[in-house]
Amino acid sequence: MKEMLLKNLAKYPLCDFFLRKCVESMSDKQVADDLAMEPDVSLLQHFDKPAQMGLLEEIFARTMITFGLSEEELKAEAEFNFDVYNMKGFESARAVFRLANALSEVGFSQFTFLRDEGLADLAARKDNQRWFIEVKTLVFQTKPQEFEIEGMVEVFSVDKFQPDTCNIADYIERIFRQIAGNPIEKARQQLLQTARMKGDAKKMVAIVVNLLAAGFFLEADNLRHLEAYLRGRVNGLEKDYLLGIDALAFLTNQLYLF
Repeated sequence: MKEMLLKNLAKYPLCDFFLRKCVESMSDKQVADDLAMEPDVSLLQHFDKPAQMGLLEEIFARTMITFGLSEEELKAEAEFNFDVYNMKGFESARAVFRLANALSEVGFSQFTFLRDEGLADLAARKDNQRWFIEVKTLVFQTKPQEFEIEGMVEVFSVDKFQPDTCNIADYIERIFRQIAGNPIEKARQQLLQTARMKGDAKKMVAIVVNLLAAGFFLEADNLRHLEAYLRGRVNGLEKDYLLGIDALAFLTNQLYLF
């Protein structure tokens, strides 16, 4: 099985460079456990899927341009050991890459990794203004669910956090309660600590939905409601979870900045 995985991986030069040692070092149990996972949170299941591997290849290529680094430099600079299997860590690293690439499309530049423990993930500049950016990954898994539409039963993929009511307002509140506590507060504290240690800058919290489930997440109007929840602009939920934070970003299959 591992031989076949490596053969498929070799078709993609950058993916092969970043991930080959990881796959080679995986035990038979790690390979079997990963392949038994849901596709949204598996690394190995996608090696025989050209569209998905091509997208990952593009992420690596684009990230090298965004940071102005060679593949060797990117592997060394990123706060992740690509040579050891850690799917949660890989998803976080991929989220940072994707977010930096998306921000570069809207005028951010001069990206650098901030590797000190307790600090934000990234520094960047826009319009001569320095920014510190902390990225938090929101990992969703999808599942098939039946819906009755005009007397017919249709099956659609939805994420596993979809409430039983399938009501969008309930869904927004569920997501708010999932991220408002530890993820958002930890991001806020990391940004404030970074400013204390590195000097003043604007501060951004970025929520990135895992790549293969991103298309199932909320759209612009719904994300505005979610931002209102987090900013304390909803009756009964007046706490500002983003106090001292200048911008909130969501990255699904596109970037939203608030």
